Amino acid sequence: MLRRPRPLSLRRYLFLGILLPIGLFILVDTVSLYRQALDAINIAYDRTLLASAKFIGEHIEATGEGEAAQLHAQVPYAALEAFETDTRSRMVYRIANKKGELIDGFSELPAWRGRLPDRGPYAALVDFYDDTFQGVPVRVAVLLQPVAMGKARTMATVQVAETLELRQALARQILIDTLWRQAALVSVIALVVVVVVQGATRPVRHLSEQLQARPEDDLTPLQAPGAPRELLGLIE
Repeated sequence: MLRRPRPLSLRRYLFLGILLPIGLFILVDTVSLYRQALDAINIAYDRTLLASAKFIGEHIEATGEGEAAQLHAQVPYAALEAFETDTRSRMVYRIANKKGELIDGFSELPAWRGRLPDRGPYAALVDFYDDTFQGVPVRVAVLLQPVAMGKARTMATVQVAETLELRQALARQILIDTLWRQAALVSVIALVVVVVVQGATRPVRHLSEQLQARPEDDLTPLQAPGAPRELLGLIE
């Protein structure tokens, strides 16, 4: 003979009906907050990459005439140390002419093959993208630097790449802090829900205990002074 499934208790129904939607909302909110934090981190550190690219652009010279001018640059790597915000991250750069030929910097850094974005938080001649350098993920800033010296008129492509150790560490810290705060919020909400549900269902449980303890032929009035209004008709 098949056993009938045990019905869901009122307390459990209320717990699930209240806590599950709240938990789902907090989960979605946590993911949203984390993504916003990552976007803020990228914008902040991209500003450093842009500053270093502009600094390198100031060290580019050109000789010759018109668009046939030749580019020259000698940028010491120590010049980038002022822009490195943490010893865990490393910066490298690459300077190329209009044809993509290396002028100075690290040849291992892949040449920029993209196009300038239509919109962005920085100047129109700047692009940002993700790439790899010697097998390590990097964030790259590209600056198209016009160079005009005497009769020389040409364009240089300045790329500055930074490894992601610092960004990833900061992102992990933000995620941990967010999870701790959301866990504390869930704990407080759960405690409040438990207290309220326990108090709201106490008269129902008391009435159930009375009925279970009564003989089948006992028709004396039930005593449930604290019962909610919705149960008064049943009790009478």
